Parts: sequence; structure tokens; C-alpha cells
Amino acid sequence: MTMILGYWDIRGLAHAIRLLLEYTDSSYEEKKYTLGDAPDYDRSQWLSDKFKLGLDFPNLPYLIDGAHKLTQSNAILRYIACKHNMCGETEEEKIRMDILENQAMDVRLQMARICYSPDFEKLKPGYLKEIPEKMKPFSEFLGKRPWFAGDKLTYVDFLAYDVLDLYRIFDPKCLDEFPNLKAFLSRFEVTGSRHPMLLDYTDSNAPDYDRSQWLSDKFKLGLDFPNLPYLIDGAHKLTQSNAILRYIARGETEEEKIRVDVLENQVLDVCMQKVRICYSPDFEKLKPGYLKEIPEKMKPFSEFLGKRPWFAGDKLTYVDFLAYDVLDLYRIFDPKCLDEFPNLKAFLSRFEVSLLILVLFFISFLFPLLQNAFLVLELKLRTPAIC
Repeated sequence: MTMILGYWDIRGLAHAIRLLLEYTDSSYEEKKYTLGDAPDYDRSQWLSDKFKLGLDFPNLPYLIDGAHKLTQSNAILRYIACKHNMCGETEEEKIRMDILENQAMDVRLQMARICYSPDFEKLKPGYLKEIPEKMKPFSEFLGKRPWFAGDKLTYVDFLAYDVLDLYRIFDPKCLDEFPNLKAFLSRFEVTGSRHPMLLDYTDSNAPDYDRSQWLSDKFKLGLDFPNLPYLIDGAHKLTQSNAILRYIARGETEEEKIRVDVLENQVLDVCMQKVRICYSPDFEKLKPGYLKEIPEKMKPFSEFLGKRPWFAGDKLTYVDFLAYDVLDLYRIFDPKCLDEFPNLKAFLSRFEVSLLILVLFFISFLFPLLQNAFLVLELKLRTPAIC
């Protein structure tokens, strides 16, 4: 069955997806939407389709593969990669992929903020100076490996290629200090030469928050991409919040994993939108309009959850923790924002009850142990020391 990839008629977030589709010789066709010229950027062509496609979270890019309809670029990439055994094999590979996937998105968003800023020309010189600092962790993470996860090509190499190539376009000399990254790009392109179509595609400041406590530890922990939050579990050291969550708890069935991937990235989108409002110097002006938009933002979550107890299905997964976090933030922002969505309110209550049960279980389990420990301590204190 031929898949349909929908996106704007630009490179953007679909580039890595197109590369992967070509590399895997997937049968697909593109639905390209034209974006109008500045300053209005007419989106009518996409808006005429947006709510007719049966997408859970209508957005671009989207992929339709029979009954499976996905949005969110990273969820789409992982879906295609899983079909072709390109999602890593060992636990170590999967951890590396989870970290890099989110790190690549972080760096991409930083670049997008500069490129789409009305002050681009003013900001560009300073940003160019920062590029080596941004590329160095990628170089160290890759090390002497041929591919970012290990010995085999995986979908995160397509993400890494896309981001590194964008930086190379931005500053052709930016990778000169990092021969292993330049070799990676060449290796990727040579791999692509076996797939001719692949090569065609490859053609306001915040206040001074004191971070000294974190900065004193930042480079001492052995983290590949030093950042907060981090999780250290023996030899495994992870950054990127979603990578950490995925390390702790994943879905089981194919359908659950697809739903998890879609929701994980959708939650991140909604969080970023809220952060931009809350940290804006124009917060008070923007807040009334944003409050009016909340029902529109909550409706897809309500429809995606449906009558399921949890967002992936019948079992609690890590995305329920993400969903709870974002829904609770919106509830704090506007206590009545979920009144139209009883299933979301029920989800929040269910989640809170589940956590309460878990806490009570641990208390009931630990209390006898603690009680015994105190008894032993008391006996030791009362027993005279034997000399």
C-alpha cells in the first residue's frame, strides 16, 4: 500500500522523513501544501484539508499508511524505521537513539528561533560563534563509531544528518574542527549514492538566573550532552526528559508504541507553546487570547484518549506522566479549562488515585521494615557496650 506524506513544499521537518523513505525504498507519494508569501503566509491550502484526514492531532507533517495515521515528525520517522529494523537492537543503542533524537530537536529549534527572528542579521554573528560549542558534544557522542547508535545505520542518523547539514549550509566551515562529523556526513551521502533519489534530497533575553550550582557539576558527570534533567543509572547516563522517560517505561504492542510516539511529541509541542507565552515580556497582553485558545488545544487530547483508561491503551505508560503534567499545568493556568472534557478530568483523577495507591503500597511495604530497623536500633542503644 502506498503511504502518503503530507507537508509544506519546503525542506523543514519532512527532510529526514523523505530521506528515510527513499533509503528504505518505501512506496509513498507526497502531498505538498503551498505556503503563501510573507507577511501573511496564507495557509488556506492546508487548512482546507486539516480536519478532513482523520488525524488525531491535525498537523504537518503527517503520514497515512492504511489505518495508521500519524503526525509529529519524530513519531513518523520511528514508525518507518521500525518497519525496516532501524530502531536499534541493544539496550545501549536504544538509549543512545533516544538521547540523540531529542538533542537534535533541541539544536534544531535553537537554530529556527534565530533564522525566523526579525533580528536575524543582528543575532547571526553571535550565533555563528556559538556553533563549535554546539557541535562539540555531537562529535564526542559519535566518537569513532560509524553511526550515532553504533555499527548500524538507524533513523537517528537521518535526523543527525539533517541537522548537521543545516549547520553546514548556515556556515560551510562550521565542521572543520570536527573531522568525525565531516566523515559521518560523507559516509551518509555515500550510503545514499546507492539510492539516487536520496542524493537529490540532500542537495528576548531572560533575567540573569544564577546557574552556578548546576554549572559547577555540568561537565563533571560524564554526560554526553550535559543538560538538565539527567538520569544516572549505573553505567547508563541520560539527558533529555523524553529519553529518560522512554528509558524507564515503554509501550508493548505496535499500536501502543505508535500512540506513545505521537503523544510524546504532541505534548512537547503544546508545552513549548505555553512556555513561549509564560516567558514572554508581553505575558499579560497575550494571556486573554491564549486562554480562549485552550479548549481548541485540549479537544484533540480528549478525542485521542477517547474511552481508554490511559493514553496508549489499557496500561499506564510514560506518556501518561507527560500528559498528566501538561494537563495539570493547563488546569493551574485556568482551573475551568477541562470542564468541557470529562474524560480528561477523569484521566487526571485516575492518575492521581493510581499514584496514591502506589505510595500507600510502598508505605505499607516499608513501614514494617522501618519499624524493625527502629527496634534493632533501640535495642542497640539500650544494651550496654561490651568492652
